Amino acid sequence: MTPEQDELSESEEEYIEALYHMYEEGKASVKTSELAERLGVSPASVTEMLKDSLTKKNLVEYVPYRGASLTSLGREVAARVVRRHRIAERLLTDVAGVNWDECHEEACKLEHALSDEVADKLAASLKNPETCPHGNIIPPPTGEIKGEVGRPLISFNPPLKVRVVRIIKEKRDVLRRLASLGIMPGVELKLIRRAPAGGPVIVDSGCLQVAMGRELAEVIMAVPVDGE
Repeated sequence: MTPEQDELSESEEEYIEALYHMYEEGKASVKTSELAERLGVSPASVTEMLKDSLTKKNLVEYVPYRGASLTSLGREVAARVVRRHRIAERLLTDVAGVNWDECHEEACKLEHALSDEVADKLAASLKNPETCPHGNIIPPPTGEIKGEVGRPLISFNPPLKVRVVRIIKEKRDVLRRLASLGIMPGVELKLIRRAPAGGPVIVDSGCLQVAMGRELAEVIMAVPVDGE
């Protein structure tokens, strides 16, 4: 990696981190409008960043009107950012006692300050956790996605029993809502019914039944329970 590629701004890191998250979600190529919505910026700002910065550093391949994707180098660099973030989340929850709905925002600040070497030492001191508190995989420095990635809860056809493996789009209000329902990684849910025309999904956690809107069901990644 060249010095120029190694010295990314926080903004550049946030862009490739967002692309990596969407790559984890199965999107090989991301439209400018999708990336703008994810980052909360204008499509024009996204286009400028992709064309004037990230493609020149060989981190992103960008085709106007079609979308952007991480190069192999970009995936490796982004994986290190994501790795630092998720290790920081583990440090905050496992050592500092920060709630799982608060650690994401705090880790966003730490990820840019930590070096890869310090992150690796923190991981070792935490006994090398495989996932963050929300179940998302802590990637190796090379960027491969290993482990269970799951499918959105909304994509399964009831009746079916599934196990929650991770929560994507870790917004505080979403995580707080899921925690109040007892829905966290490792929890088994029984899908009772899915209403037509984008209606709610009815799930049973064993403690209660709840009608879950599509927006919430889309951020819960799950796998079928063995035998189902």
